[in-house]
This record gives sequence, structure tokens and C-alpha cells, in this order.
Amino acid sequence: MTDVSIITPSYNMREYLIRCCRSVRDQGDVGVEHIVVDGGSTDGSVEWLRSYHAGPLIVEPDRGMYDAINKGLRIARGAVIGYLNCDEQYLPGTLGFVQDFFVHNAGVDLLFGDHLLVRPDGTLIAYRKAFRPVWWLILATDLYVFSCAMFFRRRIPEAGIVFREDFRDIGDEEFVVRCLRSGYRARYVRRYLAVFTMTGANMSCGSNPQREKLRLLKEWGHLWLYRLHLPLWLLRALCKGLSGAYFQQFPLSYAIYVDAAVRQKFVCQRACWRWRTR
Repeated sequence: MTDVSIITPSYNMREYLIRCCRSVRDQGDVGVEHIVVDGGSTDGSVEWLRSYHAGPLIVEPDRGMYDAINKGLRIARGAVIGYLNCDEQYLPGTLGFVQDFFVHNAGVDLLFGDHLLVRPDGTLIAYRKAFRPVWWLILATDLYVFSCAMFFRRRIPEAGIVFREDFRDIGDEEFVVRCLRSGYRARYVRRYLAVFTMTGANMSCGSNPQREKLRLLKEWGHLWLYRLHLPLWLLRALCKGLSGAYFQQFPLSYAIYVDAAVRQKFVCQRACWRWRTR
């Protein structure tokens, strides 16, 4: 039985793809369907997937990450869906928690949680927490809830809300805002669900997201939000502070995949909520 479907878009990130797949595979008794959509990698990813990956596999050229995710959405069988990039991992127990949450919260359509930002060697860079998503605050600033810790019911893509393929970087932001504006109910939980590895080649590190954001605001007729972005950034910081997102008790422990076939445990005595690009 498939309870949760996870979609991973893949292209030439074999080392991190293996970590990602292992973090999905060891989620306990949850019925997980892990769909990997590879755009035709040349670094050995496809060979590894064909030898070791047990879930659905699509290997064909795509028009970008969101095209790959949409291919996965079209075949996903789980009642709950998430997507996890190659440079991301789920923490132990995440999918069991997610499955239980949706079973006991029938009126919730989207779930968001916290994540940790780590280096390629697994050491902690920052802890990342947020608060309840508000569509106009997201548009005025950026997507302050995290896609690696996002899950949604299958009825959302079945209703025609999927990821726009004309965006390279902010398709997840547009997807979340469109869900919220369409009346779907979101809930935020204060729990670490995933880790994001800062490889230095992450898509969100360039200047393109800002250009795409301006295009989206013009398209939707919400440039007034951009003109108010400074006071709304301050409002967001206030809301984040009042929610407790800047605070973390230490020591902070977590277990992830680095090089070995088993999770490595890390214990951090000190960290901050921000890093150099924030």
C-alpha cells in the first residue's frame, strides 16, 4: 500500500542522490513510493538507480526541475506527496510523522516543517525555522517555508495545481501561493523534517530568482507588494520572532547520510538561524 509518494528530480548529482534515496528508504513502516525522474545523467546516476533503486524510475530529457517533478506527479499513487531534491534528505521518522499528521488532520491540505542547513560533510551551518505561510507575505519577500519539508494531498495536483515549468527557480513559491490563494488549508509544525546540503551549486544561489519574482508579480498585478517589500520584510521578521523561529535549544543532534551506508550522528553545541546569504 502506498501512503506517501516522494518525487526526486535528478541530474548529475550521483553522490547526493544516493544520500537522498537512502534517507527515503529507511523511513520505517510507512508505505513509501519513491519516484526518481532523471534527465539523462552522465555521471553514473542512472546506472546506480537501475541497480539499487526499487521505486518508479523515469529516465528521459526534461525541460527543467519542475517539468521533472510534474512527470512524477502524473504517476504518483500516494494520498500524500512531497518532493525531495538530490541535495536534500529526510530526517529519521519524518514520513511516519507526516502520514500520521494527515490521517488525524483531515481538513489540512499542505504541511510545512523546519529543516537544517548542512555542509557536504554533514556539519551544521544553520537551523531554519519558519511560521504559518501567508500568501501575500511570501510574494512580498520570498518563500519562507521550505520545499524539502513540504507535503500536500494528492487532491491538489488532481485539481490541476502543478508546478509551472516556465520558471527555473521560483516554481515552488508560485505553487505554494497558488494553493493558498485557491483556499487550500496549510499547517506549520515546529519539527525538523529534512536537511538541505549547501553544495555551492544550489539553484537558489544565483540572481535569477529575483528576476522571476518580478515577472510573477507583474503577471499577477501585485507589484505594489514589491514596493512595500521593506516594511513587509520587517513584519515578517517580527512574525518569525514571535513564533520562536529564531530560538533553538542546544545541544542539537541529528542523523544523516554522508558517505557510509548508515546514518551518521552529529551533535552541535552552537549554531545560528542565519548564514552568510541571509
